[in-house]
Amino acid sequence: MRRNLGVLLLGALAGGLIIHLYHAERLEQLYWDKEKLKVELFETTQKLARLEALWADQQEGEIRSIDLTITGELDHFVQLELQRLISEITSGLIGATTRDLEPDLVVALLHRRQFTVEEKDYLVTVNWVVIAPETLFNLSVSPAPGGE
Repeated sequence: MRRNLGVLLLGALAGGLIIHLYHAERLEQLYWDKEKLKVELFETTQKLARLEALWADQQEGEIRSIDLTITGELDHFVQLELQRLISEITSGLIGATTRDLEPDLVVALLHRRQFTVEEKDYLVTVNWVVIAPETLFNLSVSPAPGGE
């Protein structure tokens, strides 16, 4: 009887040891997975904070600068003067929020507008406009029909 009790205890001890070894490996794997997830959570939280900051900046959407691209066969001095005149007109857009602007009205500021430089008339046509914090106008300039 003592021998049976000893074998039973030895079997229970061996079984407990095998179960412990199996679960210890699984617990270690779970621990490393948990640590990996902590690192991923930290990185994702940092990325989210950066994206929220960018979104907040973008929500403001104030126009900070206006760039002009003028195409056409023009004298260099005429192009500079036209750029100055157009910049005076578009300078009122600086500081405005992009979401409050009506795109049709922004285009209408310059489209089919006539400017006089060095006693000659020039017609400005708006090709396209990008309304963003750095607004970009692409313009074509040609001598005005019938203008000298």
